[in-house]
Amino acid sequence: MLLNPPTENSPSAPPRVIAVSGPAHVGKDTQLRLLARRTPQLDVSGPAEEHAPQWPALIGTDRTGWWLRGASYQELADVLAASFLARARRPRARRLRCVPQGLPMLEATLAAVIAVRETCTTAFAAEAARSALAPYSSTLCAAEESEYGIVLLHDQDPVQGVARSLARSPAPDRELENYQRRLHEQIHRLVDEGRFHTAVVVGDRPVIDVQHELRQCLHRLYPAVPECALSRVRVVALGGDCDQTREAVGEYLRTRRGYARLTAGHLAGGPDGDGGTGDPRSWAERLTDGLDRYCAAHPFLDRVSIEPVRDPRTLAELRKLFGDRLRVRNGPVAPDAAAPWAQLSLQRGLDRLAFEAAWTFRPPKPVSVHSLGLPPCLGTYLRALRERLTRPHPAVDLIAVTGSAARGTYQHGRSDLDVLVLAPQDRLPRLRQVRAELAPELAGVRLTMTVLTEDEVRAGALPPRLLHDLTLSGAGAIAPLWCARGLTLPVPDAVTYADASLRDGVQAALTIREQLLRDEPDLRALYKATALLAKIMLRVECGAERPDDGKALAAFLRRQPDGHGNAPGDLPDDRAGTERMAHAVLHGWLATHAAAPKTPVPETGPRVEGAQSGGA
Repeated sequence: MLLNPPTENSPSAPPRVIAVSGPAHVGKDTQLRLLARRTPQLDVSGPAEEHAPQWPALIGTDRTGWWLRGASYQELADVLAASFLARARRPRARRLRCVPQGLPMLEATLAAVIAVRETCTTAFAAEAARSALAPYSSTLCAAEESEYGIVLLHDQDPVQGVARSLARSPAPDRELENYQRRLHEQIHRLVDEGRFHTAVVVGDRPVIDVQHELRQCLHRLYPAVPECALSRVRVVALGGDCDQTREAVGEYLRTRRGYARLTAGHLAGGPDGDGGTGDPRSWAERLTDGLDRYCAAHPFLDRVSIEPVRDPRTLAELRKLFGDRLRVRNGPVAPDAAAPWAQLSLQRGLDRLAFEAAWTFRPPKPVSVHSLGLPPCLGTYLRALRERLTRPHPAVDLIAVTGSAARGTYQHGRSDLDVLVLAPQDRLPRLRQVRAELAPELAGVRLTMTVLTEDEVRAGALPPRLLHDLTLSGAGAIAPLWCARGLTLPVPDAVTYADASLRDGVQAALTIREQLLRDEPDLRALYKATALLAKIMLRVECGAERPDDGKALAAFLRRQPDGHGNAPGDLPDDRAGTERMAHAVLHGWLATHAAAPKTPVPETGPRVEGAQSGGA
């Protein structure tokens, strides 16, 4: 977040020094390494203590007592100021400089030490620190004005920030733990006072997300700093010792799931680090930098596979960088390569891997039967179904109403009751028994019960209609009546949704022709297939969702170029009208498949004089 936006009186040229500050274990060094790899024009300086030989270390040496107990405040202020100012006076090249811990951290560090020693308030410690630094105030202010300050925070709340920092690396004793707590308080005070230009809250986000925000901020002021191209890219790392299996996996992801297939060693500039001989952290960061450059040159990519990546240490470093956007695939899905259906198991496992990376999973929120506004007979049926399948011991993972009954467009006597059930295969006998026992409660309403397992849902083995309902679940296309604790339902990505819609359109067009060929067509089935095809065409053409069949057909007619602008009326009971509408929708669908008209090729050969019809 931008804390100190430039004013009209600010200099037009931004500072030539970028200072990245923050508390311990917030990821400053990692962010600076990634930034330096991607921006060769950037000169990254070391920490301030490298510029003062007498700097007493804070952690991990026998001089910690001098730092927190032995030195006077003025002596400590002198050492800190000398170190920071020596770095600020370093001869500057014409390139940008980037430094860890900007000038405001000098005051924060000294104030935190004072707060630990005196057991005083944040404000009192800050005032004491400013007094100790008074001899250097003008020089420090000038140096601070030459920096563009960015601070990385563990959390917006300093208490939570301390907890996150200590969780990553516990302090060796209470004194240093108290120092970390006081340092967080001082840093947040400086943020509130506007001493940094930008604050970036790290939280639990992966490194790449923080790098993206950091470079977005810098790119606006420093065009030489490129934006991060990895913020939306999903990555699958392929490992394992079997080259044949890895080849099959990479090709399946490339040809069936749209993944770009890349070589890890080429991206990293060499194989060192994944063979167990190099530094896995450095190799993972080199690979990430190469991938960032590749995706910047190919901005249409949003999913890639990298291979081979075998070293567990490298994979651990990549997980820190990419977080949940990284999926790892090592070895075959089936433990026995000779097992029956090994190839099918491999493909379904890869589908699940791809969809879990691409889809968003959300916990369903159960609704009451009464809120659906259904006729009393259906309300009674659904309550009984929920009771029989969940008590005393649940036989299912989910009971949900879909279709028109969930969207509030149910029409008694015309609409079906669509119910989705997630349940293991061994629960089918109980489902069949309960369905048979409750059938009289439906009062003639047609029930369509779709039964799937949770594994099928996560592997994307779903009918197009259910993919559509899951995509629109936020708009009420699914009304869960009961769900197991911890269950999550996917929201399919746009590419999968569009592909499923077109497949549904193909099936609807076949159904329309099947009904039109009959002597006595099922008018209800013909009407539903016609309305479905019209909805799909409207969805693809203008992105509009028309859950109501009649409104969808009316909207379709309004788009027709032949002037058919009349509303469909009461079509399900009118054979001539229903067939006329089916022909109109089918005609519109087939028109989109017609070949483009051939463009005549002009004659380019020499014209022979006198070569006319009937000449000579």
